[in-house]
Amino acid sequence: MSPLPQEFTLRPVAREQVATVLAPFLARLNREPERHIGYCDDTPEMMVDTLARLSPVPVDTFRLAFEGERLVGAFGFDTDARIGRAWLFGPQVEHEAWHAVADALFTAVCPLLPEHVRELELYYDVRNTRCHEAAVRWGFTSAGDSYVLRFERDGMTEVPHETAESLTPAHHDALKVLHHELWPVSWLTGEQLLEKQDENHRLLVLTEGPELLGYVFAKVQPEFGEGFIEHVAVAERARGRGLGRKLVAAALRWMFSWDEVKVTHLVARAENEPAVRLYRGLGYQVLHHMRAARRPIG
Repeated sequence: MSPLPQEFTLRPVAREQVATVLAPFLARLNREPERHIGYCDDTPEMMVDTLARLSPVPVDTFRLAFEGERLVGAFGFDTDARIGRAWLFGPQVEHEAWHAVADALFTAVCPLLPEHVRELELYYDVRNTRCHEAAVRWGFTSAGDSYVLRFERDGMTEVPHETAESLTPAHHDALKVLHHELWPVSWLTGEQLLEKQDENHRLLVLTEGPELLGYVFAKVQPEFGEGFIEHVAVAERARGRGLGRKLVAAALRWMFSWDEVKVTHLVARAENEPAVRLYRGLGYQVLHHMRAARRPIG
């Protein structure tokens, strides 16, 4: 790894710096495709909201790099004890000694990882070549590519008028089974999907008698003008009937029923060409071509 020049220092994040220093720095750099990290947001307000949801909290998981008193880098993580993974927020570096700063931050952050973490994940735009070079240097290997797709409100004029039912308790068990079949290592379990249902999180389903054919899980953040489709699933026995298209169209109509929502996003695996064609056929546009890279701990 590249040595860090003596004029640089690494520091923890003070609680009062999370919203005033860390979030604006991450968001500003993240707007550039060549620096884009998938777990970071593009506005300070959304970044503050994301950081507030992290576990452990940022003061325990982030390190900042300074040249004198100028902030030049930040790196941290979020974890999930259930699957033993840490998602890395960075590295975000603004200095010509990019790799030296990134290496120092990575070295400083790793000892902060909780004992339950067995695997690290980086997630970056493929145009972020310096992050890719760092991933290779740190021993990460590719875990697949995906697309972040964007749909704006103006495109709703071309979306078919499809509807789907809200999930009822009668199909709770069937949803958990289908979700596990299709997403066995998802960051959300079927039980967690059920628990998340509220005014801003909706599970819409298509059924045939007592049988669950498919579902879509969507959420809105009206305070930020955004909506997200987190999961779309159709039972294997029900495929080829256009049900995925119906579910996505119904989710779009629900999200844009909120006047505040102006844009929605979703993520699709690049290898899932039928799904990508479905989304693009409805009017979604590719915003980022992303790459995940992982490394085991120990």
